[in-house]
Amino acid sequence: MPRPVDPDLRPRLLEQIIAYVVANGVAAFSVRALAAAIGTSHRTILYHFGSREQLLATVFDTIRESGRATLEATLPRQGDPKRIFKATWRYLAQPQMRPTLCLFYEMYAIATRDPDLFGDYARRTAHFWLVTISARFSNAGASPEAARLLGGMTIAMLRGATLELAATGEVERLTEAVDAFLDLLPPAGHTP
Repeated sequence: MPRPVDPDLRPRLLEQIIAYVVANGVAAFSVRALAAAIGTSHRTILYHFGSREQLLATVFDTIRESGRATLEATLPRQGDPKRIFKATWRYLAQPQMRPTLCLFYEMYAIATRDPDLFGDYARRTAHFWLVTISARFSNAGASPEAARLLGGMTIAMLRGATLELAATGEVERLTEAVDAFLDLLPPAGHTP
């Protein structure tokens, strides 16, 4: 008699796989090593997630979506963008976020090198952040053109600061730089 299918197995596996990837990165990622580490077979993983590349694409997208949902739930949609993005920075600069930032940049580099490998992950991620950040400027009264420009400037600064944070861990110095940049932005409702 065949064993009944466990409908909760894939989500449970994905949770374990994400924890493994956050802890170990993807540079030397192996499905067999992953399977041994989480106590299952590589065949089970491939059955539920497809190829190594499909598995990593699922992991990347799940992590990005989780981060998006957390930030959207944490940060106000309305209000002064300077205040919103200072809060965003402080959220991202928490010590427990560093492994996720390191993994994000590792994933981003891999996806940038081969855009087709992970379903255009890098472009979709860049677009998501541009839309998300630009919307905060729109909500504060900036014109669509100004909101997109300010959003692009802000995401470029935050991306650079978080990459440097992942590399150095220098929270205080980078917080000063982020705050100084954000203080240079025009007041809410004004356009550059």
